[in-house]
Amino acid sequence: MVVIAVSGQPGSGKTTIAREIARVLGLPLVSSGLLFREMAARMGMDFIEFHKYAETNPDIDKKVDSLAIERAKAGDVVLEGHLTAWIVRPYADVCIYLKASLETRARRVALRDGKSLQDALREVAEREELNRRRYLSIYGIDINDLSIFDLVLDTSHLSVNDAVRISLDYTCTSLSFKYSRKIC
Repeated sequence: MVVIAVSGQPGSGKTTIAREIARVLGLPLVSSGLLFREMAARMGMDFIEFHKYAETNPDIDKKVDSLAIERAKAGDVVLEGHLTAWIVRPYADVCIYLKASLETRARRVALRDGKSLQDALREVAEREELNRRRYLSIYGIDINDLSIFDLVLDTSHLSVNDAVRISLDYTCTSLSFKYSRKIC
């Protein structure tokens, strides 16, 4: 019953790398970020507006978190999200944290979302600060404390393929050691 948690900064490559780990391991992917985006769309809010709304409505985060915990307890899943690893750590075999420079992350977000670099820089910085405040007030979690992670990877100067390869190498080695058999 393998459980992999991938967390990290906005624009660091969390979803891309988690998706590839899930594909290689043949496991489903549960993305907190995608659930959050779907909830925002259903409420007719953009992503930043919804983050601000969630700051005063902790039930939103708790709903997403309870789904992540439920899936982690069931096992055989890759979970992805900014806070996911902190939430599912007791059930996770491997926790990976991805980070990158603000400029790199903004460039990726601008490309992904079709925004100007300036808008993406502002959005990424604002999102990060909103997340930091919200997680500290709701959970007492300092997202700058990375001590719970098995692997912390700076993707600033890595291609997607290199970041995926490093993450998979670490994950497969860790799982093989833990389960005393080849997992992937």
